[in-house]
Amino acid sequence: MKTASEVKNSNRTRTLAHETRKNKQWLSILVIVTLVVAAAFVSCGGGSGSGSDGSAGGKGSYKIKMTTEQYGECVFRLFGSGIAMVDWGDGSENVSLTISEYDIDNAARGGNPGGVRFTHTYPNESIRTITIYGDNITGLQCLSRYFTSLDVSKNTALTILDCGGNQLTSLDVSKNSTLTQLGCSGNQLTSLDVSKNTALTHLYCNDNQLTKLDVSKNTALTHLGCSDNQLSSLDVNKNTALTWLSCEGNQLTRLDMSKNTVLTSLGCERNQFTGSALNALFGTLHNDDNVVGWWGSKGVYINNNPGENDCDRSIATNKGWRFTWN
Repeated sequence: MKTASEVKNSNRTRTLAHETRKNKQWLSILVIVTLVVAAAFVSCGGGSGSGSDGSAGGKGSYKIKMTTEQYGECVFRLFGSGIAMVDWGDGSENVSLTISEYDIDNAARGGNPGGVRFTHTYPNESIRTITIYGDNITGLQCLSRYFTSLDVSKNTALTILDCGGNQLTSLDVSKNSTLTQLGCSGNQLTSLDVSKNTALTHLYCNDNQLTKLDVSKNTALTHLGCSDNQLSSLDVNKNTALTWLSCEGNQLTRLDMSKNTVLTSLGCERNQFTGSALNALFGTLHNDDNVVGWWGSKGVYINNNPGENDCDRSIATNKGWRFTWN
């Protein structure tokens, strides 16, 4: 027979075993609950990892993607408000900065246009995709010159895009209906559709490989630069707000400016205008003496056309137009 002390110890052992099993059960439940909560947190985009939509740090879906093979410093400027986050695509730490809006007045004076510069240095040449996040990005200015692709289709709030001097072979701005300024000169574009960008006031697509350009939907345009392409025709009859047109270095043989009654500067050098074609062009220029450029007159540029020495320049000068660089 067990003594009272042995019975007491036996009961204590059974009690401890029971408590141990009980504690293990609670620990298992706690682990399961923790895992469920963590999974739910991640699926909602929490934490510092990728969200369910592929975004970094739960910042929402990307707004801009750019591809570069650049070696060395990569620089661009963002405009807007709030926080913008950049994933440089090389495994380095993401950068988040507070951005500011475009300063149009300071930019017009040649000063700082505002916004925030993002700079990163790549140690070698390799294909990398830069991904930009932010809810209020209204402008992008590419300061580096080595971007090979650019996706702005997710950023419908974009009003300013300057991607000139890169290596882009295509550019889709069909989703950016609020764009007012687009600069894509100095790329390798063979086509450019701006039919959805009805708010555009400034379009610069010089030095590409465009064979046609339809600006009939861009009735708010005041500045159009399409020089050094392969255009054989250009219709600006719908662009009645146009004050500045540069279309030199193309294959134009005729141009009608009769609807452009606020035009102050026309550059059409290095085209295929004959003398009679230039005379016809001069005949369509307006004669409003109150409409002049900031320099106090209206200017037309026709040098290096086949008919530059055979045309009647008085047709234009009698309307107050001056010939410059001829």
